[in-house]
Amino acid sequence: MAWTRMPLLLIVGGLICGCAHLPANLLLSQKGDNAAMKAVMKRNDSIIQLSSKESGGNRPVLLLLHGATDDPTEMMDIVRDWRGKYDVFLYSYNYHRRIQRVAADFVQQVKQLKSDIGSGRGITIVVFSYGAVVFREAVVDADDRTLFSNVTLIQLAPTAGGSYLARGLKNSVTAWLVFLVSRPTHAEDPYSGLANRMWAGEGNQRFYRAIAPARMHTILLEGDPHSLANVSDSRIREHYCNGIGFNVVVIPKSTGATHDYLPTNPAALEYLRKLLEPTRNYAGQNGMQTTARKRWAQ
Repeated sequence: MAWTRMPLLLIVGGLICGCAHLPANLLLSQKGDNAAMKAVMKRNDSIIQLSSKESGGNRPVLLLLHGATDDPTEMMDIVRDWRGKYDVFLYSYNYHRRIQRVAADFVQQVKQLKSDIGSGRGITIVVFSYGAVVFREAVVDADDRTLFSNVTLIQLAPTAGGSYLARGLKNSVTAWLVFLVSRPTHAEDPYSGLANRMWAGEGNQRFYRAIAPARMHTILLEGDPHSLANVSDSRIREHYCNGIGFNVVVIPKSTGATHDYLPTNPAALEYLRKLLEPTRNYAGQNGMQTTARKRWAQ
């Protein structure tokens, strides 16, 4: 009887975790560098350099993680904006795999990247949506506690603590069936043991021992359907607060920005620009709406 629900669960999984699906061929023709784009589209869990390799290693490093999409080129507007000032890389991953495997591969790729660029160079990592879950899992599980110690993290509409759209997975039977058909949807279940391990307790402490709160910035979207900010369960709200950190700004709904395609939205790109400029002005500066956090849960 339960198996008759499978087509519905497939649809539900797609709705919960679907991020932007951009026309890859159009982006290839607009932005060139076909070899790099072909490598991105393979989604083979690799970090790929998308900026010129002729800078001599003098520029800061920018590493991007896309959301739950089959088309990682959703991040290409960010690449185009910053590859003149940063050495820009993208972790192109297959989001259909178990998040533990995706995160473990990311850890190995970061180790290789740091070996290639030199340990003294700082890295700014920008994660979008489901990419924040991948990054959190990687930091919590990394065997080398110093691997991310010089990282500045910027989160763009992260599904912190999980996704509000996945709250129906509180039912264990439904959660198990969804796990069989959609690994990323299962990873965004705010009531799962995985969520509790990543966003609370020892896992949360491990994350903030690696990523200093002052080096973490979150850009939220007003009215984001994935947000757990107003969920009634206080424990889940705590997970959410742990996930967004202290330094938070909110893109107003009036900008017309939506969760899907957010990395291509001009308003979102402007908010991101104010964090990536070398002379940064953070909370409350340059017209950015600030959300104050009164506490940071240990």
